[in-house]
Amino acid sequence: MNTSPPAILSPQEWCRHALAAVAQRKLNVQEAGNLEMLLVYCIECDPSAEAFTPLLARYAADPRPGIAAAAGLLQDAWQRIWTEDVSAPPPMQEALRTLGGLLDDAEAQAAYIAISPQGVQLQQRDSSGGLTARELNTVTLQQELAARTALRGQVPAVDPTDPERYEPRLRALGAELDTEPPQSYQVLVTRQTIAVAGSAGYDRTFSGAELQARLAALLDRHQDGYEMNCPGDEADCPGDEASCPDEVAVAVV
Repeated sequence: MNTSPPAILSPQEWCRHALAAVAQRKLNVQEAGNLEMLLVYCIECDPSAEAFTPLLARYAADPRPGIAAAAGLLQDAWQRIWTEDVSAPPPMQEALRTLGGLLDDAEAQAAYIAISPQGVQLQQRDSSGGLTARELNTVTLQQELAARTALRGQVPAVDPTDPERYEPRLRALGAELDTEPPQSYQVLVTRQTIAVAGSAGYDRTFSGAELQARLAALLDRHQDGYEMNCPGDEADCPGDEASCPDEVAVAVV
């Protein structure tokens, strides 16, 4: 059986995107250092898709706990691309959250996003005024999502309501759009507001403060659900975010 993932992002490109997300957070802790070291090594090796899985498996069995843990996270995220239907678009909450992370990585000043079931067109303006355009189909978007999933539970938590970051605001917007009938959207993102127009008539403009309030409510609901799934004291609950229910784990990166 052919288990190779669609060759849209190579393992080298995939690792570069994950490394950019680590570097953007300016981390200086041992756990993130292990992940960064392994990502750099994989980028330099430039393995094929077929060779990448056994390479990660070898390091997941490494006697050094930090390296083994980092390899295990990458292995799980890469395997998800192989086993899940990556041709299907992810939920808007995860799709827009991922795009927000890309904007944060690039320190973008503003962006235009056209998102549909077929994929994404992303145009972003950087701090120097330069304009960058990029297209992602559903497979590429799922691979970006998987690369960022590999960081969850491995890097320190950041404030999920930080108004300076696009990722939490676009995540809150995605949660709102997931309640709407399926449609294509055009999204204009600035530091102050996010304007959205949908092909089925959706038309709203959100302030940063409004999206922060929506995100805080969203995280409260996830936390309540987590506590229901993990009754008792800390000893009864999983020990790391990677073991938590997904909607709770994604709140901390």
